[in-house]
Amino acid sequence: MESLTQSVATIYKKLVIHLDKDELREEVNNQLLQTMKSSSIEEEYTKHLVRAIVFHVETTKALHGILQPLLLNEKYPNLDGVSQLLNRAQVRIENEMDELIPLYHEKIESEESNNDLVTQLEIYFTTTFTELQLTYRFVDAFGTESNKELFQPLFDFPAEEVGETILKYTRTYASLIFEKTLNQK
Repeated sequence: MESLTQSVATIYKKLVIHLDKDELREEVNNQLLQTMKSSSIEEEYTKHLVRAIVFHVETTKALHGILQPLLLNEKYPNLDGVSQLLNRAQVRIENEMDELIPLYHEKIESEESNNDLVTQLEIYFTTTFTELQLTYRFVDAFGTESNKELFQPLFDFPAEEVGETILKYTRTYASLIFEKTLNQK
């Protein structure tokens, strides 16, 4: 029997091999550019970035929350059902945004960084956006009939452990994709 790490690593290798990293980087850059263009001053830009970061992180958490009971009950995702649950979660996130933003802002400001605030927020934006995109891909692949055999080993492990391992791989791949972007400039 494969270990949980091996199973998740195999899934992510297959997910990322077909990922157009240049297209993803371009999408991130376009999102940042749109955010910048919609902001008249730097303070407004930073507020928009923090709001987007909160949305990315909370949506990723919601997707993981949707995955947990599926893993626990050994069920494959119904993608329409996941989409409906995610839409409800995103409405909740938007409704809670005024409470969430100060929490994230406080956390961001408390972290030490060699970058100025705008650069650090752009880094967070990029990685959280990428994590969200990779999580979408994971859920989509998990709910695709032809991938059942690939995902079957995940049911052999405790759901919480599986969720944590998926999150670790998502963060690792998001960071690696982002690092390559930095090194290409």
